[in-house]
Amino acid sequence: MKKIIILIIIGFLAVFVMTGCDSVIPAEGEGEGEGEGEPTQPTVLMEVFKVVDCSQCAKIQQIIENLAIEYSRDEMILVELVPWGSNYVIPEVYQRYQWYGLSGGVPQTTFNGLNNNIYGATTYSVIKSGIEAQLAKTPAIELNATRVNNNSSTVITGTVKNISSNTLTNLVVNGMIIKDMGQTGFHHTVTDIFEDEKIVISSMAPDEEKSFSITITNSQWTSQNDGVIFVQSTSDPKKTIKQSLFID
Repeated sequence: MKKIIILIIIGFLAVFVMTGCDSVIPAEGEGEGEGEGEPTQPTVLMEVFKVVDCSQCAKIQQIIENLAIEYSRDEMILVELVPWGSNYVIPEVYQRYQWYGLSGGVPQTTFNGLNNNIYGATTYSVIKSGIEAQLAKTPAIELNATRVNNNSSTVITGTVKNISSNTLTNLVVNGMIIKDMGQTGFHHTVTDIFEDEKIVISSMAPDEEKSFSITITNSQWTSQNDGVIFVQSTSDPKKTIKQSLFID
């Protein structure tokens, strides 16, 4: 009799070990976190307005280059914009400098719009703190996008979703082409801003999703260049960039 009881106990323990507390063996692919999507993480678009032969700009050049390596492009995207001078200048950059209401010259460093913007040369810790402050925020937008080159044009399609609990108004979907100018220039130089092609979103309710398509003709967005797509508020005094996405 004792042997039978022992065998029953051993059998019960074997089943318990195989099935766990719920007595259900998970199917392949099931397990902890099943059905719970990863939360959207913020990405910081750091715009540095600078010019060639600027001593103050040169002081922060190595700092921002090191930070661009330290952070992944899912965390921080660095773009260098030249608003005036003879090198790499495009009208859209100067217009953006004016739209932000910047003054006093360069360098000007902005974090997701005019959040924690810095004028002049500064230290590694100050710039890093500006990045970290934005990474600590909860994003209001989920952004997805892909690009396809077609002859002389580039087509970017994607979706914008309001993942906040508030209605969002006065947004634009915009983008930039980023080119590495090599040893003779900046490694994250903006060569185009999609001001003429940007998409205006007047209002988005919570959980609302909108599709968009941007076509850039005569594009210089080749396989050697990268880019960024971003969603930005146009009515917020800080012109906050709600979310951005690096596209290679």
